[in-house]
Parts: sequence; structure tokens; C-alpha cells
Amino acid sequence: MMKRRWIVKEPLNQDLATFLSRSWNLSPVMVQLLHNRGIEEGEVEQFLHPSLKDLHSPFLMKGMERATERILKAFSRRERILIFGDYDVDGITATSLLSLFLRDLGVSAYFYIPQRKEEGYGLNRSAIDKAASKGIDLIITCDCGTSSFEEVKYARRLGIEVIVTDHHRVRNVLPSSLIVINPDQPDCSYPFKKLAGVGVAFKLAQALRERLSPEEKVDLYKYLDLVAIGTIADLVPLRGENRVLVKLGLEHLQHTSNVGLRALIEATGLSGREIGEREVGFVLAPRLNACGRLSLAKKGVKLLLCTSSGQAFRLAQELNRENSERQRIEERMCREAEELLAKKEEAVIVLAKEGWHPGVIGLVASYLKERYFRPIIIFSRDGDVARGSARSIPEFPIFEALKECSDLLLSFGGHKMAAGMDIRVENIDKLERRLNELARQMLSPEDLTPSYLIDAKIGLEELNEKVFEELELLPPYGVENPVPLFLSEDLRLSSPVKVVGRGCFRTSLSSGKGKVSFEAIGFGLARYEEEMLISGEVDVVFTPRINRWKGEKIYQLEIKDWRSSNATT
Repeated sequence: MMKRRWIVKEPLNQDLATFLSRSWNLSPVMVQLLHNRGIEEGEVEQFLHPSLKDLHSPFLMKGMERATERILKAFSRRERILIFGDYDVDGITATSLLSLFLRDLGVSAYFYIPQRKEEGYGLNRSAIDKAASKGIDLIITCDCGTSSFEEVKYARRLGIEVIVTDHHRVRNVLPSSLIVINPDQPDCSYPFKKLAGVGVAFKLAQALRERLSPEEKVDLYKYLDLVAIGTIADLVPLRGENRVLVKLGLEHLQHTSNVGLRALIEATGLSGREIGEREVGFVLAPRLNACGRLSLAKKGVKLLLCTSSGQAFRLAQELNRENSERQRIEERMCREAEELLAKKEEAVIVLAKEGWHPGVIGLVASYLKERYFRPIIIFSRDGDVARGSARSIPEFPIFEALKECSDLLLSFGGHKMAAGMDIRVENIDKLERRLNELARQMLSPEDLTPSYLIDAKIGLEELNEKVFEELELLPPYGVENPVPLFLSEDLRLSSPVKVVGRGCFRTSLSSGKGKVSFEAIGFGLARYEEEMLISGEVDVVFTPRINRWKGEKIYQLEIKDWRSSNATT
């Protein structure tokens, strides 16, 4: 087990905690959790019980009026419309949402998803030429386009107007003639800035619906399953409107009417099971992503637009096969990367190899960053040029670091924790040296040790039924709403440790006085069974959960980490 630092968050003042507990009718434990997540008094009800009434008017977003007017004009003129989306899950779901919305209005539209390797990210001239050859009058982008000024100008020269829907950070001044719907653009008064691309597409559909006559209105609720999948996959903060859209979208996903999603749920063995953020993030989204990584992302859109259950089944099986192939490629690349990594001792690890699949390098970087807790850049070399994907740790903002090395890069983009870049092969070693010079100035040995950020130190007696029930209001978990972690000290094993399943163990933990006891399970921790048995009293980091089985509720502790209570901290 990689031993982690335990960092316990500062507890609320006792008097304040008691006051808020009474005011909000919540346990002190829940009050502490909400405080840790930055939830203010006026936000508690919306956070715990989100509803569609919590959504802002789409017309608060800059550019929305112009966009809806232009699209409604296209409807009346029977113009040809193309939905152009990014090749990741956010782009696939956004493209599908707008395509379905237009189809439900009786408006036929084309869609286009670029090929990752051949065309790269965003609008490109080749795609615009194809659109012109089909007589397209209007392109609506999804999850891209904010920085595609030259491509938009090119489209206009060919007689095609462009409306951009995007959520990526705007780095340049936008031309006033460009119709952009992006909550993160300058002078946009929209209250929530962190929508995913599919969330922005939903807001456009919401705005168009408000401008339609009553008999034309479409129920937007049925698209929320797509919004939930794209939002979870894009790792945007699950706060504000994102939390509303994901929470309600997951509820709808349980009984979705989308033929393609039903086929994918069946193909992945999720039928009849509760589908939460984990099932979306680790089962459904990777399959939609696999086609964009290895072949054609348009397969994902075709699946989500399916009306035939037979065709949907075949496409879902194809995505399953591509995901299995992606896993094989990823496993091979991880093995090869770890062989190269064994020779490295630097804080920032840069690895490059000819033939590594450019659609999988980000996954390999993520795996290695989690395993070794180092900033990692993986490059796929192709002749004299290499394409790279970076994943970093909180203490080393990778985008800012790359800005310090911009003279070595052909192009780059990203944010604090992840980035992508192109570079000449001859500059890879120089980049590694430059980044490690920065790391020596910024990082301490402690920064390179992973940690558990613990919500509170509590006694088991504080975990009553009310607390367990309240905790079920916290999901969906994700960025800015992590799974709650607690620390309890001086616990005893009150039942034998039993190895169950694949590498798991089950036992019972009780407080030192033995008055309170809970069943505890440790996933992937079975190899530490004997070590735990001889430790005597233990301090445990855990997540409380309710395990429902055959109509019964079992209150459990899911063990994340532990140490002997006598160990030096």
C-alpha cells in the first residue's frame, strides 16, 4: 500500500456548528461536510435537493439572443444546418443533444465529428470544404470553436455562417461579428461559468424552446441523460447548474428512452442496476470515448441518434470491442512506459516513444500520475514531431509550467492539472530539463507524497442512522464534491478478518469502549489482512455507506487507509 499523508480539514467552531445544525436541521457531521465544500447558507437547499427551477435563464448568456434569432431564421428559410462537435464524450453528447432536439422539432440537420489523428481538435478547413460541398448554410459548433477565428472567416468566404457553442477558456479578444455562446467569455453575465460543452448545448436548446410556440415545444428533460454523461466525462465541477443537470440526468438515465443508450447499458451489463457517476465515468463514457480515440467518434453520435434497436445493439457491441482494444493498447503502453520510467529519478517525468497511440497517451499519463504521484508527460513520436499529453499534481500547475517553456513547443493548451502539446522531437529533452528546473523551485519532497484530504475526525458513536441517510444526499460525487472521508482513531477489530471477492476483506470495527460497531470492507486491501490483525488498535480513514441487499440496509464503513494507533504520525 502506498502510504499517504493524512490531512484533516479544520473543524468548524463548535458553537457555529451547533447553530447551523439547528438552523439547517442537519447533523453536525453533515454541516461540516457542507462547510468543507464551500456551501453557503443560501445554497444548502439547492445543493441537497436540486431541481430544474434552479436553472438560470439561458438568455443571461452573452450571444444567446443572436444565436437563437439566427437559428430560428434558418428554420424559417429551411437552410441546411451542420452540427460540428469535438471527438470526446462531451462533444459527442453535445452534438447528439442538438441533433436530437432539431430532429424532434422536425428540422433535419447533418452532424460532423473530426478524426482525432487526421484533423485534430476544432474546426478545420477540410471539414468546412465538405460542408460547403453539401450546401450547408449554418454550422453550429459543440464543445469547440472559441479560438477558431481563421476557420470561421474561411467558412464565411464560402457562404457559411457559424455559431460557436463552447465552454473552453477564451484566451483572445473575440471578434464582435462572431456569434459565441460561452459562459466563460469576457463580458458574459451568466452566473455559472463552469458548464461542460454539453451543458452549453442544453442551454441553447432551452433558449430555442422558449422562443417556440406552445405546440412546437419539446420536453427537454429527456435529453438530461446525455447532459449527465458528457458533464461527468469532462470532469467539470459538480456544483451549481452542473449538479442540477447531472443529478436529474442520472435519475433519467435509469429509465432512458434513448434507444442507443439503452443498448449501451445492456451491452455493458448495467441493465437493472443503479447507474451513478461511477458507472458513467468508468463504464459508459469510456466506450463512447473509445471510438474517438481509436477510430471514428461519429460512431458514438450514430449510436445516440439510433431509432432502430437492432442497429443500436450492433453499434454498442462495436464500441465494446473498441473499448477492449483500447484497454489492450493502454496496458501495453503502460508496461512500456514503466520500463522507461524505471530509469528516471526526476520530479517531472517525460517519456516518448515512436508508435505510441496518440489517442491513448492521455490515459497512460493519468495512470502513471496516479501510481507515482509525479507530473507526467507522455509523447507519441511521429517522425520529427511528437504529440504529448500531460497530467499533473495540484502543487505543480502544468499549464503555467508549459507557458514558461512555450519557446520549445509548437502548440499547447490545457489547465492546471492536464494539458496537451505538440513539439519537435529534438526539443523533448530540453523540455524535460526546463520543467525539472521549475519543479526544483516549486516542489518539496512532501509535495510528491500523495495525501488523503479528510473531512473530519469523528468517533463511531457520531455515525447514527440520520448521518448515513444524510450522506446519501451528497452524490453525485466529482470535482469540488469529493466522496466524504473520515478518520476514527483507536478502533478495534471486533470480528475476524475475512478475505472476500477479488482482493477485498471484510471485518467489523468498534470504538475502543466497544459500544459502537460497524461492518467494514476494504476493497483491494486483502493483502494487508495479517498486518491489520496484529496491529491491535488502529486508526482508520473511511467512507460511510449504506449497502442495500435483499431489502435490508447494512450500515458499512469502506476502509480507504489505516495505520496502527501506536504508529508514529
